[in-house]
Parts: sequence; structure tokens; C-alpha cells
Amino acid sequence: MKKINLLLFLLVMSIIPVLQSCDNDDDYSLDNYMVGLATVSKNAEGTIYFVLDNGETLWPAASFVPYQKLENGTRIIGSFTLLSDKQNGYDHFVRLNDYSTVLTKGIINLTEANKDSIGDDPVRITDMWRSGNYINVEFDMNLPLLNKHRVNLVRNTMKNYEDDGYIHLEYRYNDMDDVTSYIGHSIVSFWLGDLRLMDFSPGFKGWKIRINSAINGEKIITIDYPSVQSMNRQMKMESTVGDENIK
Repeated sequence: MKKINLLLFLLVMSIIPVLQSCDNDDDYSLDNYMVGLATVSKNAEGTIYFVLDNGETLWPAASFVPYQKLENGTRIIGSFTLLSDKQNGYDHFVRLNDYSTVLTKGIINLTEANKDSIGDDPVRITDMWRSGNYINVEFDMNLPLLNKHRVNLVRNTMKNYEDDGYIHLEYRYNDMDDVTSYIGHSIVSFWLGDLRLMDFSPGFKGWKIRINSAINGEKIITIDYPSVQSMNRQMKMESTVGDENIK
């Protein structure tokens, strides 16, 4: 799973609206916390737990904030204090310290009919990576005054791409002609859906994502499909490209 720092967590909590008891193990300290992406899931009884992008499950044995009304499948950036190792079928018992929901969208087709509303305004991306069933994008933006901005990951049906083993996508941004001088930092997750089936296709290499960079113009970001070894180490980062390759 991509590591996300506490500063980002606090920043995301401020910007999201403009986008669309158990025994502690002796080895665990209440200062032993982590901040990361997780997806809300529910067991057979309808009780919530959290699934990290590397597949590990977190049972909220305690919480500082209400979370019971979260919908199944919701993405969050959460701060979790680890209370135990594997117990009762979960990888960790945790205390949920705080969280913010993450804008989560599917991948859509870009067509002549919707290209204007999808937009192609310049973007300032600080990181992009694949983890679990999602491609995640961190970005800076000039905050709007009235209109929520739009971000999308699209398959451009108006282009023919070479068959090079990669899935070709485009990251599109529409600032709705409504920007201020205030800068915000945020994150969006795009669910891979049926594209996840490509993981099992012979010769599949990963994703090539075209962006309209505010700094470097039109640019292709390549996210290589992880090896078996890296899939087993998602906590350290499953698929990523460094900041210097994006901008």
C-alpha cells in the first residue's frame, strides 16, 4: 500500500468537499499508528471493518470518531493505531483515530459527446500509483469559489493506440472556469473494475496514462505491472512512479 503521510491526511480533510474494548499486546504502543488508504467492508453481520490495499484487514476495536454509517466500498484515508496482530480472522485489531473519505470513481469512455464536459485543463500531479483495485492520483489544484472541479480517468475512444502490452488511459481535469489563488492538495482513487482482469493476461505490462501537465505539457506516465515479489510487499508501495517523473 502506498504510504501517505499525516500532512497529506490533514490537507485532504480540508479539500475533499470541493471535489466531488480489547486487550493490547505488550508489543503495541498507542503511539504506534499508521496513516493509509483503506476500503470499507462489512462482514456477514453487517459490521464494518477496513481492508488495506495490500489485502490486510483491520478490525476497529476502538474509535475516536463515528464510522458506523460508512457505506460498503467507501475509500478512506485513515489514521489507525495498531493494537494487536492477527485475531478472530482479522490481521490487526486497531483504534480508528480519524479518517477522511476519498473521492472514488470508475474509469469511463471519452467520446465526442462528452469530451467538452470532461475537459483537459492543465494538471499538477504529485504522485500516481496502482494499489489493490485502484489507480490513485495525488494532485495540487487552485481551489474553486463556487463550482466543484471534475477529475476523470478515461479510455479515449477517439484514438487508436499501439498494442504494446499496456492499457492506455488519460487523466482529464475540468476546472469549470472557476479558480481562486488558494492552493489545495487532494487525492482521488479510480476503480480498475474489469481492467483488473488484465493482471492475468500473458504479456500484460501495466498502464500508460497521458496527462496534460501544467509544467511539462502533454506527458505519459508509465505504471509498470508489479512482479510477484512486489505484490507481496504492497505496504512498501506496489506500483509507483517518482515525483520527478510527473509534475
